[in-house]
Amino acid sequence: RLVTDGSWNPREGRLLEFFVKLGDVVVDAGANLGGFAVPLARAVGPTGVVHAFEPFRHLFQLLTANVALNGLLNVHTHHSALGDETAEIPRPSPDLTKVSNPAKMHVTDELASTLLVAYGSSETIHVRTLDSFNLERVDLIKIDVESMEMPMLRGARDTIQRCRPVLYVEDSEGDKLPQELTSVMKFLIPMGYSCIDPGVGHADGGGALTSLLCVREELS
Repeated sequence: RLVTDGSWNPREGRLLEFFVKLGDVVVDAGANLGGFAVPLARAVGPTGVVHAFEPFRHLFQLLTANVALNGLLNVHTHHSALGDETAEIPRPSPDLTKVSNPAKMHVTDELASTLLVAYGSSETIHVRTLDSFNLERVDLIKIDVESMEMPMLRGARDTIQRCRPVLYVEDSEGDKLPQELTSVMKFLIPMGYSCIDPGVGHADGGGALTSLLCVREELS
């Protein structure tokens, strides 16, 4: 998609841009090359901030380069995974010399999909909780962390309760819907959130939409 259109998943990008305004603060967990961080940084403007987290070194370097090439001074790139503890984990690196899907690189041992993942040498992944960053304001959290969404959410509990952001979460248990609630929904609903699959009801089944949209009940 990046090669043919110059953007990554523009439908989801437009959806997320609807929920932010100038001056907002965004957390992009699993930023990869910056396919969402870059347009969201433009949407929040120079008075806003995007915190983009990418744990794999080569992808983090490309993310940071992408931010610099786009002249975005309001993006903070963080070379870290987000989980529910502080840890260092050995993981295979993405092999960018082969045709592959580096967006599917994963920190967790159990992964819903390994489609087109090419591995190279090993590296040490640094894991922190989002709460440990003590962010004063967060308006939107986009989560695409390849089956690590529950540890990431547990490590962001205080931030979510305090800031009440909109959450857009790639849910590895999405195939359970609508018959039963996923672990993400069971975590967020008691915190006063309503979650929907924004692709439901579209003629094409939602197309490129792959995540749950969760908003605090007073907005739903």
